[in-house]
Amino acid sequence: MTYYLIYLCLFPFLLLASFFRKEKSNKNLIIQTAKIGDYVNTSVLFNKLKTTDIIIDKINYDFAKSDTHIDKIYLIQDFKVKRYQNAMKLFFTNYNNIYVVMPNSYNLFLGKMCFAKECITIKHYASKWYEKLLMKKIKIIYHSVEDLTIKTYLNMVDEYDMKKNWKSIPIKIPDTSMIESKKFKVGISLTAGNKIKTIDRETWRKVFKILDKFDLEIYIFGLQNEQKYLEKILKFNTRNSIISLLGKITLEELPFYISQMKLYISSDTGNSYIADTVKIPTINFAGPCFWQEQRPIYKTSMIVKSNVKETPFSSVFKASFEYSGKSLFSVNELQIKSIEDFIAQIYRDFLS
Repeated sequence: MTYYLIYLCLFPFLLLASFFRKEKSNKNLIIQTAKIGDYVNTSVLFNKLKTTDIIIDKINYDFAKSDTHIDKIYLIQDFKVKRYQNAMKLFFTNYNNIYVVMPNSYNLFLGKMCFAKECITIKHYASKWYEKLLMKKIKIIYHSVEDLTIKTYLNMVDEYDMKKNWKSIPIKIPDTSMIESKKFKVGISLTAGNKIKTIDRETWRKVFKILDKFDLEIYIFGLQNEQKYLEKILKFNTRNSIISLLGKITLEELPFYISQMKLYISSDTGNSYIADTVKIPTINFAGPCFWQEQRPIYKTSMIVKSNVKETPFSSVFKASFEYSGKSLFSVNELQIKSIEDFIAQIYRDFLS
């Protein structure tokens, strides 16, 4: 509400000052301040827009800094230090098109402050009443938990061909000594930033038992603080080599290492969307998430739905962070068979 009132107070000045701004730049600005997975999926806009400025969370800076689609990068953390001064900088840049992909109140305020020819945002199931005020006179794209977010993003630019506008992420080729083996490589994210998206050990035991039927190598991706969980997983008896990359690679190098896998297994994590972007087959455990809304979309991808009746209950624009019931990721015999068949097909293709 505060941002709406501030905008109303500034509106007469902005209207008058708009006649004295430099000539319209024809530049685009994307405002997407969510974390890794959402940023990666938002990149479907890049091919359509060709070039754009972007406001992002600093966690995504290493992805954005070497992306040729992106001209200027703003960090939302810097903006919030001098939030109104920075909003005025956007106004005087005189953008042509604004895309508020993460429509919280401050991001919507920034979008309106641009005073652009066209500002577009997403109205979703969790939009708050004061955010709806800020959406007035902004072009609205409607989104529900039944809508695939990537399609919603493309709707913002009147585009409907996902294949033509595939997700884009720069790949930096680092020292490859950690993955020189020619074996079938399986990448795994054991945990997730949101603890309710962390797959339980019993389910991982069953996954590792399936993987034991194939001659392959398992690579563990993640942060150093996941080491204790990995040590518990290593107590499983497995005949395959397990290589830990925990804390060993930078975010900038991550797309390359994931691109060297033949399969990636995880819950709803940023890494699963990076794998999808570089067209690596994925097995994605949906857990609490609305799988219709956000999931890997590459042609070789498998969604393992939760067997818990309360699911789904966590969505892109209304994430849940607490759950005290039974495992959201437990799998039945039919799912185990489906997972094994899926891996077997990819493995056969690798050997042929």
